[in-house]
Amino acid sequence: MFNSYSMTQMVASICNAMGVEPPKQADKSIPLVDEFVKSRMGEEKVDRVLIYNPDCIGHWHLQKYTDLFIPVLVNTELTVPLSTVSPAWTPICFGSMYTGVPPLVHGILKYEKPIIKVDSFFDALPRSGKKVANVAVDHSSMAMIFLERPVDYYIMPYDNEVVEKTLDLIKEDKYDAIVSYNQEYDDMIHRTTPESEQSLDAIRHHVSAFVRLVEAVRENWKDHNTLVVFAPDHGNHYDCFGHGNHGEYRDEDVNINHFYTIIKKQK
Repeated sequence: MFNSYSMTQMVASICNAMGVEPPKQADKSIPLVDEFVKSRMGEEKVDRVLIYNPDCIGHWHLQKYTDLFIPVLVNTELTVPLSTVSPAWTPICFGSMYTGVPPLVHGILKYEKPIIKVDSFFDALPRSGKKVANVAVDHSSMAMIFLERPVDYYIMPYDNEVVEKTLDLIKEDKYDAIVSYNQEYDDMIHRTTPESEQSLDAIRHHVSAFVRLVEAVRENWKDHNTLVVFAPDHGNHYDCFGHGNHGEYRDEDVNINHFYTIIKKQK
């Protein structure tokens, strides 16, 4: 059984919260997110967005290892069940996350990392005068598939450097939207298993990074209404060799959760 909300609905939800026209072909927004934003903001819009993208964390992780996610749950207000797109490979899923269209439309149908030409989050926000930073691991999907946009790119060696750069950018307080991508858990499940100590430690690292980013927003963006999102791209499963894998149309790969909160400006 798959979650009824689709990954293709995320980008319109974020744009609606900011009062920005979504990407031109994007799917409709998620009603639950729209209602959450309205309940917290009334007729106002948020003026800042921080999206943290940890790779490969599925719904079953939250079910089986709930305690690992306590810091995420207590620092967010809304959990949204989603189905990612299929095949559940990283460039395909992030392609749909930030364009709002299925893979057949954005053009990535297998594990490859071409520059997507379809209108995206990284086009829509600059079109509305928003300043955007994309912070990602070198050679990752998020570092490659949304190049050639009018945004600032910070391509870093690995996760720790991505987090530190994101913290620096939050402190600088000059971007309307920051997208920050980490990949250690995805790397670990392929090298070991989805539930090895190395893999579970990687989840802990992603959760810790998210909390640090939330704390930085609370400290440095006090003059802004900020929407913060913890947004994985897909889940994973055990393959026939006992390692972690993904890309199949099965609930372990497809069902995920996104977590939202709004940090309101201090009067």
